[in-house]
Amino acid sequence: MSLSLQIVVSGLAAGGVYGLFAIAHAVIYRLTGVVNLAFGDLVALGVYVTLVAAAGTGPVSATNVGGLRFALALAVGLLVCVAAGAGTYVAAVQPYVERGRAIGWVAATAALAFAVHALLAGVSSAQVFPDPLRLDRIGRGGVVTIAGASVQIRSFFVLAVALVLAAAATAFLSRSRIGKGMRAIADDAAAARTIGVPVDRLLTLAFALAGAVAALGAIAAAPGAPFDADTGTLLGVKGLVAALAVRFGPPWQALAAGLVLGLGEAVLANAELGGHALAPGWSQVLPIAAVLAFLAVRPPRVALEAVPE
Repeated sequence: MSLSLQIVVSGLAAGGVYGLFAIAHAVIYRLTGVVNLAFGDLVALGVYVTLVAAAGTGPVSATNVGGLRFALALAVGLLVCVAAGAGTYVAAVQPYVERGRAIGWVAATAALAFAVHALLAGVSSAQVFPDPLRLDRIGRGGVVTIAGASVQIRSFFVLAVALVLAAAATAFLSRSRIGKGMRAIADDAAAARTIGVPVDRLLTLAFALAGAVAALGAIAAAPGAPFDADTGTLLGVKGLVAALAVRFGPPWQALAAGLVLGLGEAVLANAELGGHALAPGWSQVLPIAAVLAFLAVRPPRVALEAVPE
């Protein structure tokens, strides 16, 4: 019972981050028909900028970075994610979408992903993100016992952040004037442009906000494990897989898909086959393979669901 609870909580926490990336992928795809292949790497860039702004090139810890300085560093990192997202649309997506050349934005976003990944891999190594909230002071080093299970407080925090951001994204898209403009673009971009909706401006904003939402999720979870150049790439891929599983559906569906993916990974990481534990890599590969197999049997619908009122 205790092990099962640990698996569920840790899996849902990881899945919450995947879900936020899935929400970002889904919103972008519904608006433009584009999959931003550089998305995870750009979020990783924002995380590393936050670390550099907090402590320069030296090691980062909760003891050598004050709360105010870290808050400023976090703001800088988020601004980088926002600027990178907006810049990706303007430079790597918009020119090719307007010409109807999918190969253009595929090549451009893939090239950007490789460039950012190579940059981060070359100038930095794995680092443990500091915990400005000092959740490690709760319980025994940030761990509490529930029904006999030792569970990290951070897992609940990450899951709460994911739920709040998913709710905020849903409310923004369904109730705000900007969100309604984005929904009009998703329904018919040409018609939206005809009636005066600033399509290019809103699409640039959508790319920027998607980067910020995913970055918040990544930063919330980052203190739990070392963060390196590959971490952002994997988060981007897993978020895309979760978005594909629900055919780029509304935010709550994308979040749910991410939660299921994270839970599946956690279960497989603790599973045994013939008395032998699975190799670590299989816990990440098998859920992705299952989603791809499902999509092969049931390909995505052409018409995507609207955000519920």
